[in-house]
Amino acid sequence: MVTLGMTRIMAAIMVGIIMAGRTGSSYAATLGTMQVNEEIDALKTLGIKITEYLVVPRLICLVVTIPFLTLLADVLGILGGAVVGVVFLDISAAAYFDYALKALNLTNILVGLLHSLIYGLIISLCGCYEGLTAGRDADAVGKATTQAVVTALIWMIVATGILTVLLEIIGL
Repeated sequence: MVTLGMTRIMAAIMVGIIMAGRTGSSYAATLGTMQVNEEIDALKTLGIKITEYLVVPRLICLVVTIPFLTLLADVLGILGGAVVGVVFLDISAAAYFDYALKALNLTNILVGLLHSLIYGLIISLCGCYEGLTAGRDADAVGKATTQAVVTALIWMIVATGILTVLLEIIGL
């Protein structure tokens, strides 16, 4: 159950929550501060497209990085399950890893990676949107930072529900 749960959804959700709090808020704070300092206005005046220069690199970075973090979370979650199983439930390590390897399935890993890609997209878009639409004072940047995290988490929940239904229809 640990292997199935971690690879299919739990690792992606845990990484998504952490990245929304860490990276999504950072994107919003950085872009919001640029808004306060009128740097974004200066870039627009120079004819630089804001989405290409500020948003797309952040989006690509998170979408490329988050699947690797999800794979790491898969491994660490399965190892954490082994510690709990061996120490507290008196399951032998050999039996745990035998069951874990039997439950390990490429389809479940790919489903988890699909979730993580979508979460990366959601987190980066929410962070960038909130930062670019922030007001021009410190309080507005703080609110945009908080709003980026909250919005990303809500959209992650919505995306999880939609993906679960679609994958159920497909038969995965």
